[in-house]
Amino acid sequence: MSSSTLQLILEKIVSKDKDFRYMATSDLLNELKKDGFRADADLERKLSNVILNQLEDASGDISNLAVSCLGLLVRKISDPRAEELIRSLCDKVILGKKEQQREIAAIGLKTVIKELHSGPTATATAGSIAAKMMEGIRNSKNDSDVVLHCLDLLTDTILRFGHLVGSSHGKLQELLLPLLDEARQLPRKKALHCLAALSTCLADDSLDLVVDSLLAKLQSKGLKADLARTYMQAVGQISRSVGYRFGKHLAMTVPLMMHYCDKATDGDDELREYCLQAMEGLVLRLPHESRAQLDPILATALKFLRYDPNFEDDDAQDEPMEEEEEAEEDADGSEQEYSDDEDVSWKVRRSAAKVITAVAAAFPEALRTVYRQASAELVSRFREREESVKMDVFAATIALLRQVGAASKHEAMRGEDSSPLTMLQADVPALLKAIAKQLRDKSPKTKIGVLGVLRELVTVIPDSVADHVALLLPGILASLNDKSSSGSSSTLKIEALCFLKLTLATSDTAVYEPHLAVLCSPIFAAVGERYYKVAAEALRVCEALVAVLRPDVAAAVKPRLRPVVAPLFAAVLGRLSAQDQDQEVKECAILCMGAVLGSLGDALGDEVPAVLRVLLERLRNEITRLPAVKAFCLAASTPLAVDFTPILDPVMSELTSFLRKVNRQLRQASLAALEAICSKYGASLSVAVSSAAVEEAAVLVAETDMSLASLALRLFVAMLQQQQPQVAAVIAMKALPPAMMLVRSPLLQGGMLQVLQKFFAAMAASGIPQASFETLLSQLLDAGRSREAGSKQAQQSVAQCVAALTSKAPQGPAAVIAKLLTWVSTPPDAACHRLALLCLGEIGRRTDLQPSPQVASAIAASLASPVEEIKTAASTALGAVACGNLPHFLPSLLTRIAETQGNPKQQYLLLQSLTEVISTITAAGHETIELREVEQQQVLSLLLGNVEGEEECRNVVAECLGRLALLHPQPVLSALSQRVKAPSANMRSVVVSAIRYAVVDKPHAVDAALAPSILTFLLLMGDADRHVRKAAVVALSAAAHQKKLLLTICPSSSSSMHAALGLVVAHLEQLLPLLYSQTAIREDMIRTVDLGPFKHKIDDGLELRKAAFECLDILLDTAASRLNLPTFISHLKSGLRDHYDVKMPCHLMLVKMAGVDPGATLAAMDSLVEPLQTTLTAKLKSDSVKQEIDRHEDMLRSCLRAVDALSHVPGVDAAVAFQSFMSRFVMVSPLKEKFLAIEKERAEAEGGDKMDTS
Repeated sequence: MSSSTLQLILEKIVSKDKDFRYMATSDLLNELKKDGFRADADLERKLSNVILNQLEDASGDISNLAVSCLGLLVRKISDPRAEELIRSLCDKVILGKKEQQREIAAIGLKTVIKELHSGPTATATAGSIAAKMMEGIRNSKNDSDVVLHCLDLLTDTILRFGHLVGSSHGKLQELLLPLLDEARQLPRKKALHCLAALSTCLADDSLDLVVDSLLAKLQSKGLKADLARTYMQAVGQISRSVGYRFGKHLAMTVPLMMHYCDKATDGDDELREYCLQAMEGLVLRLPHESRAQLDPILATALKFLRYDPNFEDDDAQDEPMEEEEEAEEDADGSEQEYSDDEDVSWKVRRSAAKVITAVAAAFPEALRTVYRQASAELVSRFREREESVKMDVFAATIALLRQVGAASKHEAMRGEDSSPLTMLQADVPALLKAIAKQLRDKSPKTKIGVLGVLRELVTVIPDSVADHVALLLPGILASLNDKSSSGSSSTLKIEALCFLKLTLATSDTAVYEPHLAVLCSPIFAAVGERYYKVAAEALRVCEALVAVLRPDVAAAVKPRLRPVVAPLFAAVLGRLSAQDQDQEVKECAILCMGAVLGSLGDALGDEVPAVLRVLLERLRNEITRLPAVKAFCLAASTPLAVDFTPILDPVMSELTSFLRKVNRQLRQASLAALEAICSKYGASLSVAVSSAAVEEAAVLVAETDMSLASLALRLFVAMLQQQQPQVAAVIAMKALPPAMMLVRSPLLQGGMLQVLQKFFAAMAASGIPQASFETLLSQLLDAGRSREAGSKQAQQSVAQCVAALTSKAPQGPAAVIAKLLTWVSTPPDAACHRLALLCLGEIGRRTDLQPSPQVASAIAASLASPVEEIKTAASTALGAVACGNLPHFLPSLLTRIAETQGNPKQQYLLLQSLTEVISTITAAGHETIELREVEQQQVLSLLLGNVEGEEECRNVVAECLGRLALLHPQPVLSALSQRVKAPSANMRSVVVSAIRYAVVDKPHAVDAALAPSILTFLLLMGDADRHVRKAAVVALSAAAHQKKLLLTICPSSSSSMHAALGLVVAHLEQLLPLLYSQTAIREDMIRTVDLGPFKHKIDDGLELRKAAFECLDILLDTAASRLNLPTFISHLKSGLRDHYDVKMPCHLMLVKMAGVDPGATLAAMDSLVEPLQTTLTAKLKSDSVKQEIDRHEDMLRSCLRAVDALSHVPGVDAAVAFQSFMSRFVMVSPLKEKFLAIEKERAEAEGGDKMDTS
């Protein structure tokens, strides 16, 4: 800014003309906003004086601009000048003669406080402001305006810089506590807000003094009602501010709250409201600490939920329905007439409902108790006369239902008589009866609220309304037909339509059949609504109606439902044909019409061609093409005879063109639609159209996007099944080469691999010369031995494709087997040898190779190969061949294993073969292959007899035993249980390791068999041998990971549905101490090895500690509610001081802890500083190699991620030690740059999670 420009602004800013002053102040504001603004000392002084003068300008617009200038100026001027400016503002607030001057100065000072950055200036300035404000309060006790301004500014200062004015905390306490006794209400209120802000940065002893002082006042006799309200409000606000730090005072606080709720004088509902609000704060901010006070808190909330001293509600539950309806109408009228402006008891009931909502959300483990006590009371309060309270009652009911829904996902909870789900099912009739009454209410807001309850109920129990549709229907129809002029009418219709969509989709189709005649008319009318959200939701309901009209496409529409088809079609077609409407409505209309064509196309007659032409237009429109693609896919997938002939080629051309688009979702939908059309209408397609589709889809067959590649291959399979040689030739030319490239990919697995096998089989069946069986086999074998297919996974994929192709061989598999045997006996190279073995194994898995005994012999001979990869392939192949004929091959395999006890390497390979057999049987699920009882006994005896071998053999034996337990749970687990206390440590290790493999993620018959004994296995964490302890820890990790749903809620009965891991939760109190003991560094497990010039320490317990912390990490993910988090954190801190390999997972756990339980994390914040600081300040040796430098950098980044997570814990500003650690170490170079980079990474990741990636 030039000096002339500055001079002009300063001249105009003191002009007598108001417009000149305004424009000059505005120009100054714009200049201050510029990043390059700089000022010397003289300019700083002039600007400060000018802006201070402008604050007192008679024009409010100018003084407001001056306030904005202050916020910018304080960051542009030197620290001494800023401090002088702030002192002047403080003087204006305290000493100003006019209220307007004091008020604008206070606003300016608030702006300055908001804009100040942390640093030396902030420390000095915050202390100065606090001192000035305290002085102003003391010297202006008779001037309430000054006191109020000072308290407001003091609160803002403490909220921003409370930890910087630690020397003034004691003086602030002494000043604020007496103000709570002030006779005037407004200063008391401001003082308690300031005290709540101060409490977050008080030391524990100072905080205790404040809280004890407040509680002592509340305990004193003869306390005035207005002071009692102030003290109770102060207790509530302080508890919300300090969270977990208030926990030690709960035992005294909750009884006091209950006392004041009960003993408050008649009409003192404000005190009761404050008590209940404080209880809500305790539940929300101190869930762990307040758990012990759950019963009295819940009892008090339920008691005051029905507190209504000025209104008597007769609950005539036993009267006939007709009398109830008449009484209700009369009651509605009387309630509307009743009015008492002085009645504030509704605030008490509202606060009580909010307490119940908080309790339901905070204590999922106490759901049985909460539901049993609260559900009936909440339903009974649906008749609440105050609408705002009724909304909170509905919210509490929804929160309770939501918790029941979360619990019902836990398999062990289902079927129990005492489970919340079972209790809810019993309560459904009463709940629906109450909902039906509320749906007849005249208030749209009430109906909207109760429809939310109804939707949540249907979400939890989908068929809950099946027997009560007639009861609910009048209210639903009234909601759909609502004609009120209020803005809530559309919201009401949307809620009713959302409910219908949900219940139609989740209920049996027969439930709503009798009611469609009356339901459809308002639904179709809603389709034509002007408000787009109503129309869109109505179209979604119409889409759900299609399934009700014709649940089975193979069967005809029922005669009584046929009259609905035409109006449904007309309503949807009207929206589909319209041009000027919202995008959401267009998409819903297109998708709905696709469903209509797919399920009712044969009932539309001559209307179909016109509809298809409209859909084709929408397909050609860039805005609507994606839903149009989905609609065509729906219509083409139906078995109905919908004639696509008029638009077949244009649709295929459009869909083919979409395969070139960038939009991945569009390409996926287009491939699915092309497959559906080719499967049904392939014979009618021209060769040119099909060939064009092949050329575009072939480009997508690549490992860069396996999902698109899979869809493209499915399209080719559908085309090949149409037996069109010209199209097959194009596929062979365009799609076969990329498919051969894809088969070499190490990423190929699962469903993609199965589709590829079908593709090669379909190609061979096409009969064209370019894709004959011999040609395809040769190309696959060439691909398998190429350099690109060097990995075992790639060759395994090729082998499966060869086996799938061989199963379609015209002359049988003999010729293929002979060729592969040649490669095994005289291999051209190691890649050919390995590929041949894998191919023979996969062929043997699908075909009985007993007629070819030379196969097993050749594979067995390869076990002696000097090449490790060939031996591994031979081991896998031998097991796969045995799966083709177990009675023939298994005995010889078991004999080979028994004969190799003195040769651990051979035994390991043969045990791997046995693992392949058992794993294949387990995956097959006894459908195609089964291990008979005699064979099971032989395998079990063999395995238990080979537990004393080498470690790698023992690991395979353990896996075999675990897999075998999945096939025959009772005998295997019985044999393992008998050996838990075996004298051999190897036996105990194998036994507990087997449990790791016996636990699978899905419900399994082994769960019930494992339940009685799993604790016995896991208690081996206390074994004397460290290898056994580690095996037990790993078994617990597997249990926690695989059965994560069973770890959410502890079972309470012995039902067979309570699987093994549910009982693990019941015994976590026994297991956790053993697990925690494995996290400690033990000196007796550290040995020193003398290497001559130097000595090297070896920590034999490191791997055990790593396993223990990994187990704790899994438990934190799956069973956090079952952990005592303070104890958990205390052991986590030991890991933060441990070896590099232990610290890394501990940092990750710390990040999770900050999200799982911010309160417990905040409680331990100060104690976490020391290990984190030690890690961040650790120095590398001067002679460190690159690997050590890289590990050190990884450690710093890992630690800083944990620090970043801790820095975002709510209330962390009150953690003085952590804030000091951040300012002294983290926010100082070179760590500052790394920390800011990590913050940026986290922000980008969070932003990416929220992005719409469609």
